[in-house]
Amino acid sequence: MKRKIGELILIIFFYLLQVTLGRVIAIGGIKPNLLIILPVLFGFLHGKNEGMYVGFFAGFFYDLFFSGLFGFTSLVFVYIGYCSGIFYQKYEETEMLIPLGLLLAGDFCFGFLSYVGNFLLHNRLNAMYYISRFILPEVVYTLLIAVILYKPVTFLNKHLNPTDKRRISKVD
Repeated sequence: MKRKIGELILIIFFYLLQVTLGRVIAIGGIKPNLLIILPVLFGFLHGKNEGMYVGFFAGFFYDLFFSGLFGFTSLVFVYIGYCSGIFYQKYEETEMLIPLGLLLAGDFCFGFLSYVGNFLLHNRLNAMYYISRFILPEVVYTLLIAVILYKPVTFLNKHLNPTDKRRISKVD
């Protein structure tokens, strides 16, 4: 219960950072997607169920402020958390490239699905322009922010869950 409440507080904190500092740290109109970092990291660190839980609530908060299609971001973030949870127990948490790769793929998929839902269905067919102008810069910017936030989030994760099951090794 302590971990769930701590995760909700962390989601609300990232949401407030996204809402308040998003415009301040924007470069050329491109803002990092801070809320997509949480489902990827918690899915990677705790498994599919935890990634889906964090993904749902992070997507819910994203939908409150940024999305015109309510529930769309929650659904995509749940899938991203699930896919990140597939790599649980396969890699150590000190391995930083795997979550960054998952974040790259997840943020790109989210951006592309947002393009399909918001622009392509309204007969705006210039996909390469949208990918090169909006999706890829946001992915790069989100990855840079995730590199900075990886250690603090894993530190908070250790305090939310002091007994990590995947670090226990069996002696044959």
